[in-house]
Amino acid sequence: MSRLTNRSIHRGGLSGGLLAVALLSVLMSAEALAAEVRQGDVVTVGPGETVEEDLYAFGDTVLIQGTVRGDVLAIANKVDISGTVQGDVMSMAADFRVSGQVQGSVRSAAETVVVAGQVREDGVLAGRLVRIDPGARVGRDVFLAANEAELQAPVGGEVQAAAAALTVGAPVSGSLRAEVGTLQLTDTASIGGSLRYRSEREVEIASGASVAGPVERLSPRERGRAGPVWYFIGWVRWLVGLFALGLLLVLLTPDFARRVPATLRQSPWRSLGWGAVVLVGTPIVAALIFALGMLLGGWWIGLLALGLYALALALCFPVVGMFIGRWLLDRFGKAGTPLLLALLLGLALLTLVGRVPVLGALIVLATLLFGLGALVLTAASGRRPPGAAARPQPA
Repeated sequence: MSRLTNRSIHRGGLSGGLLAVALLSVLMSAEALAAEVRQGDVVTVGPGETVEEDLYAFGDTVLIQGTVRGDVLAIANKVDISGTVQGDVMSMAADFRVSGQVQGSVRSAAETVVVAGQVREDGVLAGRLVRIDPGARVGRDVFLAANEAELQAPVGGEVQAAAAALTVGAPVSGSLRAEVGTLQLTDTASIGGSLRYRSEREVEIASGASVAGPVERLSPRERGRAGPVWYFIGWVRWLVGLFALGLLLVLLTPDFARRVPATLRQSPWRSLGWGAVVLVGTPIVAALIFALGMLLGGWWIGLLALGLYALALALCFPVVGMFIGRWLLDRFGKAGTPLLLALLLGLALLTLVGRVPVLGALIVLATLLFGLGALVLTAASGRRPPGAAARPQPA
């Protein structure tokens, strides 16, 4: 993490003790996490290479072919782990694949999630398609959410699943709990415990499959007839609340509000990297400050840091909304459109997509990571990012 902490911080932006506490929390968390940060179009841990600490990797493609002795946090379009990770793997990607060995747990959200290697502990997997291929193994429990899921390799613990279609074709040592559209157990499947599922259809159990415990089918959950109406109302409430927050940001700090989306546009990977550090590290550091403050005095600084953290999380949505809205308007030749209109357009799209199951969780996480990083980088710099001062934008 020294690569980040050794970089100088320019003066300016937010002033006073609040910014000092926020930046101190970030820097302290960077040292405490003892991680190596790599970012770029292609991030590679080559064959024969060993990373002695945690690895934070951000880019278009992340390839881990060597060994990482700590944990891995990877956010990219494609993540492929064919080497060895001695800790846990946490990832958000379009395509995620593990064909090597992970000695801890794998927690991944992606469009396509494929486990083709060995995972010693748990698998927490979410995506449109989730597969545990033949030849793989998960040593403990599997928790998955997917449109289509296939379990074709042994699971050492229990399985809990939510999927439109779930196929089990390998031994599961524990019980199986599922909320599904369809559930199929092939000839090579076996359940060491009970099978409890919620579905409109009966489970299809092949003649060669076995279930050691009882099989229980639960009725589908009731869905109110006014579901679409309440969905729309919920979306409008979310949009109005975030737009009001963005409006306050624009009115109270107009220059800062214009600079944050410019920072995100010009430094997306730096924003992503810093966002991950702040998201993970700030609560840890704030808790430590609070605990030390209870003994030495100044416990309120920890609470103040948490308050700033909560405010920053909320501001991520207007920030990313302004970025999306401005980008769309520029693409359609509306570069002079007021910033508030860009905010409304971006937030409308962001909140709509954010309410989609599974995909929405990915969008929210990406919003927090990119937004937090852009806020920190802009607040830490008292100068306008290069090219952002070309012309003032009307509010």
